[in-house]
Amino acid sequence: MTVQPQSSRFSVAVSAFFYLQVMTLGNKLRRSLLRIRQPKYLLGALAALVYFYWFFFRHLLGGDLSREGMAELINPALLVVLPTVTAILLLLFVLLDWLLAGEGAPLGFNESEIDFLFPAPLSRTTLIQYSLLRSQPGIILSSLLIGLLLHRGIGHPVQHVVGLWLMLSVSRLYTVAAAFSRERLRCMGMGIGLRRAIVLLVIVGLGYWCVRLFQMAPAPFDDDVLTKREMVLAWGQGVVLHSPLVWVLLPFQWLTAPIFAADLRLFFRALPQALALLGILYFWAVRAQVSFEEASIAKAERRAALVAAAKQGRLGLGRPKKAKAEPFALHAKGRQAVAFLWEELLALGPLYRLRSWLIACGIVFASAQLFAAKVAWSKPVLLGVAAVSLVVAAYALVFAPMIRQYRLLRFLEQLDVLRSMPLTGQQIALGQLLSPTIVMSFALWLLLWTAAVCSIIAGGAQMMTPARIVAATLGVALWVPPLSGLMLSVPLAGALYFPAWAQALGGGPKGVEVMGQRLIFMAGYMLALLLALVPATLLAGLAFFLVNAIWGLVPGFVVVFVCVFIVLVLELGWVLEQFGDRVEQLDISQELR
Repeated sequence: MTVQPQSSRFSVAVSAFFYLQVMTLGNKLRRSLLRIRQPKYLLGALAALVYFYWFFFRHLLGGDLSREGMAELINPALLVVLPTVTAILLLLFVLLDWLLAGEGAPLGFNESEIDFLFPAPLSRTTLIQYSLLRSQPGIILSSLLIGLLLHRGIGHPVQHVVGLWLMLSVSRLYTVAAAFSRERLRCMGMGIGLRRAIVLLVIVGLGYWCVRLFQMAPAPFDDDVLTKREMVLAWGQGVVLHSPLVWVLLPFQWLTAPIFAADLRLFFRALPQALALLGILYFWAVRAQVSFEEASIAKAERRAALVAAAKQGRLGLGRPKKAKAEPFALHAKGRQAVAFLWEELLALGPLYRLRSWLIACGIVFASAQLFAAKVAWSKPVLLGVAAVSLVVAAYALVFAPMIRQYRLLRFLEQLDVLRSMPLTGQQIALGQLLSPTIVMSFALWLLLWTAAVCSIIAGGAQMMTPARIVAATLGVALWVPPLSGLMLSVPLAGALYFPAWAQALGGGPKGVEVMGQRLIFMAGYMLALLLALVPATLLAGLAFFLVNAIWGLVPGFVVVFVCVFIVLVLELGWVLEQFGDRVEQLDISQELR
């Protein structure tokens, strides 16, 4: 094979890229237009178009929300420390990539690209250039969309779009170059265990270094940190940037500087360093190249197998499995729902056992106690961890049930088999909800435990004394199981009443119409949460005023927690009755026509 000059190799990569992308885009567009002829996909496409117009193009075209108005809502102290926080997150990304990455250096080629490009007389450099070009449409689109959102904040939209493009492109180049370098180290004799041990030592060393820096720097604030957030942020940034740690963060600060520049003059001043970093990483990726063809083929085959399994609702079922210990002893006689629970917990593995949750709670308690005893300024950190835990719990309550959508296609395939057993429709529906409800409840309880422990060890805040924190945690924990069951009922309702949509969401065709279906399901989650809480809140509020007027505040709150729990349980029972009737009447063959 003759060696091609650099310019010729790059032109070949560009030509192959445009040819494959144009053909692929045309085929995807043709399939999407054919799918939109079906009502289930047409409704999803309309929902996606409304979403994009409402959140992106309406503000861009209408200009009804000024940048200055949004800028006033952003804490200036947060804007000052945001570049440093972003640089620290990028450093963590690099360290975790070296710690968790496996062997091999595959590039993201799909099966059609492998068939078209690998037999051709192309060098590895040309294939690397093609792979990098292939990632650019997604990077550019993401940069434009996120830049439109940031355009409603502060700064010029050009700097956000270009800065995000630089950050994402550098990240892509880094992943390729780092994968090649790890493969070279493996060929030189450094195994994956030794590499992970070295990276782990680096992480521990940096962590210890950071803790020592904060311990040596006197905190210029007292325990009343909730009213001094700006002082806390400025103190933390000063400790980081006025220490040797600033040299570790320097390349990452070069990368984030264009995005967070205050004006276009500072943006153009910061641009050369980021572009130089992009060029260095490209040179690294090209020079460190190793054999990646076999790894890319194996990765494409695994991805194709996963897609096929997802379309059939059998994701993970074809893998060889080791024998697992049963979660609990299953007796020959008992409730049918317990058998469903036993089967699901057995499939999930030993991590989802009561022992694991108790160990996690113990680790949280011991870590919080040790941190409070060793660090003088532990209160703001503990209160921050408590707040983050509550926010994560709220998001998990809404978004965690989405994971269940990808397992419901298998349930639909097995529905006829389940109905042939001596089971009622309500028992089948309860069996499908019981296991995910228990797992989700334990996860939310762990987050509530983390928030309560950190808040109590920190001494509480303002009106929230330790006694009130304990009472509120117990009351909210009482609501978690029925509320989790109601939220998990939304994907099950979608599978029972709209099985064709469940088939699309479980691994079928992808496109803007399927995105619209997901948005409709998201609206269903929010509506389910609203419908579940409004009756419970109204009844609990009425009971609180009556009991508070007669017996006092504490009995009033007890009645509130109990009333909300009872209403949520009754709502969940009614939902199970409706699901039971639907399970007995559903004809899958007719619904999927």
